[in-house]
Amino acid sequence: MEFKDMINQRRTELNMTMEELAKLTGVSTPTIQRYESGEIKNVRRDKIKLLADALQCSPAYLMGWEEKAQEQFHLTLSEQLHLNKYRSIDDKGKHTVDTILEMEYRRCNKPYLLVNAAHAIEDATQDDLDFDEELIRKELESQKND
Repeated sequence: MEFKDMINQRRTELNMTMEELAKLTGVSTPTIQRYESGEIKNVRRDKIKLLADALQCSPAYLMGWEEKAQEQFHLTLSEQLHLNKYRSIDDKGKHTVDTILEMEYRRCNKPYLLVNAAHAIEDATQDDLDFDEELIRKELESQKND
């Protein structure tokens, strides 16, 4: 398969529009159309890397040198846009984002509400441990449902 086909196939697999791919790579939608039509044949290395990152695969896959897309993580479009923005801000901005993210994570996950019962007791029976495990499991499930 050719480079143009690999881009189209991978974009389609990810249910991504040309506009979304253009936004992630910083090129125009017509440029994406020209990549996929084969009108642009000599794509710069930096653009291939941006395309591969946006399409969650390796540059080698896009070039047809690998058979599989070698996905490591699946990021939503929103997550990709956030990551691109995060990477473009300075250290002070990253520190601010990290601080707020940690605060929101704690607010949403409420780790301070987890049960810490028989696990801390040296002489706890297996029944005590099983009971506490069940309490912890229920608490975690209720947090996920909130």
